[in-house]
Amino acid sequence: MLIDRYIARAQLHAFVIVFVSLAGLTFVVDAFTNIEEFIAHGAEAGGLWRVLAGYYGCRLVSFFDATSPVIALASAMFALSWLERHNELTALLAAGVTRWRIARPALVFAAVVSLLAMVNRELVLPQIRHAFSRNAQDLRGDAAHPFEARYDHRTEILFRGRTAQMGRCRIEAPSLLLPPALAEYGPQIDAAEAFWMPATPGRPAGYLLVGVTEPADVDRLQPLAAGDDVVVLTRSTASWLEPGQCYVVSDVSFEQMIGSTNWSQYSSTPDLVGAIANPSLGVGADVPLRVHARFVAPVLDMSLAVLGIPLVVGPNRRGIFVAVGSCVAMTVLFFLVTMGCHALATGYLLSPSLGAWLPLLVLAPLAAWRAQPLWQ
Repeated sequence: MLIDRYIARAQLHAFVIVFVSLAGLTFVVDAFTNIEEFIAHGAEAGGLWRVLAGYYGCRLVSFFDATSPVIALASAMFALSWLERHNELTALLAAGVTRWRIARPALVFAAVVSLLAMVNRELVLPQIRHAFSRNAQDLRGDAAHPFEARYDHRTEILFRGRTAQMGRCRIEAPSLLLPPALAEYGPQIDAAEAFWMPATPGRPAGYLLVGVTEPADVDRLQPLAAGDDVVVLTRSTASWLEPGQCYVVSDVSFEQMIGSTNWSQYSSTPDLVGAIANPSLGVGADVPLRVHARFVAPVLDMSLAVLGIPLVVGPNRRGIFVAVGSCVAMTVLFFLVTMGCHALATGYLLSPSLGAWLPLLVLAPLAAWRAQPLWQ
């Protein structure tokens, strides 16, 4: 237990130092690059430090999710190399302590970090997902971004528009191209603006179109339905609508409508599974790939740790700098294999499930082979 506490304490210190250093360097450079935007927004948001804390606090959580496997390995390399540098590793081996016993605290620490990253990915990041949709140039969320046309695959309505605003979930000058089955109003519905409205007990999720110009007499028209499902609500049956408004039912959220990657990158696994089952979305290979990758990620993180740790405590160690260089090369190979398989899956050359699990099928046996000397 004394050895465990000693190595775990050294690894924890190294993890905190490396994490704070990398995050601090990244955020300081970014903050000085965008300092004018932060100062301007701080005048109306309670001060500069409050703006910086809110902006980079969320990004610190995302930074942990992106870097935790590599930093866990780096901290393990530091803690075990520290033993090597002070000849403590030699003393432990001479005392009959096995290499596996020495490496065990580092592996346990890596497993704990991987579990924390999994909890962060499933519980914390989905709660702050909307914060990542605004960069330093759009802190208020009122900047206009080009809007690309997108289908609602369930209703076959093509949503078009001029620009979109993240903060207000607003589409400027929407023009909805209707399919032949819903063309009773004409080929399209034009309006001045549209707002995403989440579902409530008395209203399905959809888009509120304000200032409808086409069709001109929208207030007197009857609702449009596809089968038994009402798709377009008008003032004739929905008294909560104002004159010149109509409501288009859609299960495509605003994030999904504008093609933002934040909803898939930072959503929880149940939400991603629900998106795959949503007939309105018609998701590509990236979402199923991300779901499978969520299950593979903890085991892949441990494979990275097992690949690197034997370089320090294995029988063929050749010095600290050689071990660090070999670890960097091993890490690069690890990510090349992972990202390469994911790229093949998103390019439809591999199935999403195979693209997510293939890195594990390649790297796990390699990690087991590299860890074999630890048992000797």
